[in-house]
Amino acid sequence: MNVAGVVKDWLLIAFSWTVIKDTVTPINLFGYGIAFLGVAYYNHAKLQGLKAKEAQRKAASNAAVAKEDDAEAGARLLPQKDGDDDGGHKN
Repeated sequence: MNVAGVVKDWLLIAFSWTVIKDTVTPINLFGYGIAFLGVAYYNHAKLQGLKAKEAQRKAASNAAVAKEDDAEAGARLLPQKDGDDDGGHKN
C-alpha cells in the first residue's frame, strides 16, 4: 500500500506539472528521483525474496521426489521378506 501511495503522489505531481503548470525545482526532481529509486529497490528486493522462496520450495519438492524414487528403486532391487517366501530354497 505504501508503494501505491508513492505512485499516486507521482501521478499527482505529473498532473500538476503538466496540466496546472506548477513549477518543479531541481530539488523537487532530486527528491522524486530518490523516491523512484526507493520504490525500484523495494520491488527488486521483494522479487528476489519471492525467487528465493520458489527455489527453496522447488528444491524441497525435488528432494521429496528423489527420496520417493530412491525408496521405490530400493523396493524393486531388494527382495521382499515374507513369512511364506524363503527365497526359493526348500529344505
